[in-house]
Amino acid sequence: MGTAMKILDHKQVKYCNLVRRQEDNLQYLPGLMFKNKLFVKDKSFTIEQQKEAQDYGKKQFLENKGQKGYLLLEDVTGFIIWRESDEVEVWKNTSKNNVSATTDLDKLIDKIRSENGVKIKNRRHRLTLYPKCFIGSDLVDWLTKNLSISSEEAVKIGQELIDKKIIHHVSNEHQFENDYLFYRFFVDE
Repeated sequence: MGTAMKILDHKQVKYCNLVRRQEDNLQYLPGLMFKNKLFVKDKSFTIEQQKEAQDYGKKQFLENKGQKGYLLLEDVTGFIIWRESDEVEVWKNTSKNNVSATTDLDKLIDKIRSENGVKIKNRRHRLTLYPKCFIGSDLVDWLTKNLSISSEEAVKIGQELIDKKIIHHVSNEHQFENDYLFYRFFVDE
C-alpha cells in the first residue's frame, strides 16, 4: 500500500457485515472488502476534516509499520478510516425469509447510499443531533419509486436491512416503519 494514502469512494469497495468471534459470543460489525481483504471501521471524519483524516490514516499505517492496511473512504457523509483485520469474517445470514438475494441487496445498498439515493445527513429532533441518518419514509419513497414496488414491500426490505444488521433506528427503539423516524447505516456509526 505504501505510505501514500489513496482516497477511495464507496463504488470502489464492497460493504459487508462482519462477525468477530469472542469466546462464547459473536460481535457483529459493519465492514468492507477491498482487494479480497476485510476492513473494520476505525474512525470517522466530516467532509471538512479531509486533511485530519489523511494525517490520521498515515499515522496509523506508519505506527503499524505497514503490517495492516488502512483505507480512507469518502462518501456522502464524510471520510472514514478503515483498518484491515484478520480477526473477522464475513457474516453469512442463514435465515430463510430473505426478501432478496444477498448480491442484489449489496447492489441495492450501494444505490441507496449513492448521490441519487436516500438523503443521509445530520438531523435534529428536539435538542438532540443525530449524525449521518435518513428518514424511514424517505427510504420507502425511494424504494417504491426506484424498484416499482408497493410501500408494504419497501417496508419489508427496510426491516430486512435491520434484521441483517445493516441499518438500525438511531436509538434502537423501533423496527423499520414508513414514518418520520431516523435510521442509520451501521457503517456510518
